Amino acid sequence: MAEWNAYYRNEDDEVEEEEGEEARVDYKYSGRDSLVFLVDASREMFIKGEDGEPTNFDMTMQCVRAVYTSKIISSERDLVALVFFGTEHSKNPKDAFKHVYVYHDLDSPGAKRVQDLDRLRGEKGAKLAAETLGSGETSLGQALWCCSNLYSDIKLRLSHKRLMIFTCRDTPHGADGDLDKLARTKAGDLKDTGVVIDLMHLKKEGGFDVSLFFCDIMSPSEGEDEMGLQLEPCGKLEDLQKRVRAKELKKRAQSRLSLSLGDGVKVAVGLYVMARTATKPPAIRLYRESNEPIRTKTRLYHTNTGSLLLPSDTKRSQVYGNRQIVLEKEEVDELKRFDDRAWS
Repeated sequence: MAEWNAYYRNEDDEVEEEEGEEARVDYKYSGRDSLVFLVDASREMFIKGEDGEPTNFDMTMQCVRAVYTSKIISSERDLVALVFFGTEHSKNPKDAFKHVYVYHDLDSPGAKRVQDLDRLRGEKGAKLAAETLGSGETSLGQALWCCSNLYSDIKLRLSHKRLMIFTCRDTPHGADGDLDKLARTKAGDLKDTGVVIDLMHLKKEGGFDVSLFFCDIMSPSEGEDEMGLQLEPCGKLEDLQKRVRAKELKKRAQSRLSLSLGDGVKVAVGLYVMARTATKPPAIRLYRESNEPIRTKTRLYHTNTGSLLLPSDTKRSQVYGNRQIVLEKEEVDELKRFDDRAWS
């Protein structure tokens, strides 16, 4: 004979229940963020500062490392890459671009990459960079073209694409107008595909004049000057890190407004998405195999035979006056519909 609890359940129990039904919201993952660091490896980047200040190259490596470690902790699904331009040696897919060295492909950050950056820091890092990268001719257009290919090779959906250029040279090609034109063309191609290009210009003797060249390369940005650039170059690590963090914090809001929709609804949809995501959604447990929400179901089995009990095989009970009152399912349903008309 089956035990009592195999047949009788308390009135408040449910045979089948789903957790968090009212609180569940259908949030769709919009893709991964991506960031490419495009770093100048020219000799000017390795000039030591005054009073023992780090070189522009060393300061850049520390900043890139900080972003790597931050993403490992907070957003490990994001993709990051590190590319050097103005190098003597070349390393890129099929070696199609001269004086461009892809140090890290677009991929998720990890401990190995942080260790790679540590080896490029300080005086020992400068020596390693000189051996591995070297300093040679510069073609920013070739470097931007290479970065465009890095994005094209990614098959994952990217919600935001950003490229940051670190340099202390306001005229990287000197008086070569053809190289300037190529860089402007490739920068335009990148921006047409949704890539946001930022300039992290560094301090140099005589000042950094963005109007000479980089004003035509960068993406416009609200909250800065009319060219989308911060005119003052970064002379300290803290200033550089602060500027990079500011760009990173603004990226999600900007990407929400760059949906590929008609101009008439673009802003409205962007504001709607930001409003939906302003409050942290409730946690939802997902099934490992199918990534679908887990729904908790209760099934009853016969204690002797192990066979599954159907709802019609069970009864409900309620303790009243030290007695267990057994009710049929139909009786429970009738009680739930109980009202004054039952007495008429």
